[in-house]
Amino acid sequence: MRVGIVAEQLRQSVPGGIGTYTNGLLDGLVALDDADLEIVAITSRAPSPDPVARPGLSVAAGPWPHRVQTILWDAGRGGVGRGFDVVHRTSLAGPPCNSTALSTVMVHDLGWRRNPELTTPRGRRWHEAALRRTLESRAELIVPSGVIAADLEGAGAAPGRIHQISEGADHLPAADLDAAARLRHELGVADEFVLSVSTLEPRKNLATLVAAYREVACSTTVPSLLIVGPAGWGETEVIAGDLISLAGPVSGSVLAALYATCTLFVYVPVHEGFGLPPLEAMAHGAPVVASTAVPSMESAPVVASVEASSMTSIVMGIDRALADPEARRAASDAGQHHARAARWVDVAAAHVELWRSLS
Repeated sequence: MRVGIVAEQLRQSVPGGIGTYTNGLLDGLVALDDADLEIVAITSRAPSPDPVARPGLSVAAGPWPHRVQTILWDAGRGGVGRGFDVVHRTSLAGPPCNSTALSTVMVHDLGWRRNPELTTPRGRRWHEAALRRTLESRAELIVPSGVIAADLEGAGAAPGRIHQISEGADHLPAADLDAAARLRHELGVADEFVLSVSTLEPRKNLATLVAAYREVACSTTVPSLLIVGPAGWGETEVIAGDLISLAGPVSGSVLAALYATCTLFVYVPVHEGFGLPPLEAMAHGAPVVASTAVPSMESAPVVASVEASSMTSIVMGIDRALADPEARRAASDAGQHHARAARWVDVAAAHVELWRSLS
């Protein structure tokens, strides 16, 4: 079976969570070492060196640069070449689903519909048009959680067309404890710290998190809150200063070390299709406080579940977690055990099983 994976997200300057899924899926497919499986990454013109390339993977790079390629795909032009049994789009972005090959699309979320105020007007228009094209195509739909399956049904997709496959959390490299310690020293963050990881944009709810954290600090002594992640869009009102440090984006090895050494990990987005950061944190032993809007944490051993829309709930969750080291230790142990099951090779195997069943 020859499978084309649309890996254009990896040409973005900030690949984000979709990029993590794309990389994890590619690595998992290669790790399967299936003699009956040929994996080809489909992208725009490749730079040198090509970050998509890896042993065991072919790259079918088109002649156009990233921006031109995406415009052509949005216009329904520039489809994939012949010879594929399956073409899998890793998001709503990608070539038109009009080839003779089996087509599948990962739909990560419909957040622009759930919370339109947290998305730009341009973003809403693009996502709505991309969703319409996908629903009108013959593509089978893959989702990371039941929440998104329900959203797609609400958008008009037939239930039998929707297939749920979770995501992995074993993609980060070995922790670089020395580099993480140097970063914390530069930022003035002590050995004990609370960590949050996300793109700085409205749906991640960071302004509410910061306000809640400052409120906790009014009644008890708390360690610094370290926020890691690239700048996104919109006013986030996240201001560095007393108690709050912004690290920006960091390497995977530094991120792994921050997860492994933080006192507590807190993640309170308004909406998530899956929610990789808290699962990554658990994989590295961090105790987690997460909002109920994170599907990956529905059955996970968190220290506290909080309501993203309630600053009081977030305050109480953080306060309770920081005051109870025994609960944090128990959550750390249970969380590592829970996250061990989230392997990209198993995610890849589930995709292959689906493709073969539909062929």
